[in-house]
Amino acid sequence: MDKAWLPILVADVHRLVRKAFIASREADGLTQEQFRTLVHLSLRQGIRQVELAEILEIKPITLTRVLDQLAAAGLIERRPAPTDRRAHQLFLTDAAKPHLHSFDLLNAEISQRMTAGLSDMEVEQLLRLLRHVHEQMGQ
Repeated sequence: MDKAWLPILVADVHRLVRKAFIASREADGLTQEQFRTLVHLSLRQGIRQVELAEILEIKPITLTRVLDQLAAAGLIERRPAPTDRRAHQLFLTDAAKPHLHSFDLLNAEISQRMTAGLSDMEVEQLLRLLRHVHEQMGQ
């Protein structure tokens, strides 16, 4: 395969992985946006709303709607930022833990599916190469 196909292949793999996540997690009652927000927030407790919107690549008003829904469900809480009274920091509540646990299980299941038939050495090589691509694209 010509390396010109690489971006298309990577995009297609992304689409398939995303489709697997969506199909496997519908039972938890969260929308894709809500689930994605919880996962990113779990990695960045205390982040400000505007920063999280940038990471998620969505408009702040869209994130506000998602956060309102998550707060109403008792999964997150907003706290005033100590250095800026106009800003809020975001934190997960204990009620979000089961959703994040289901993410961990789903992540492991999909990772296993993605690497089925590969040796441990091949998986390590794949990870190393993907990290390299990630670094190159982040420049």
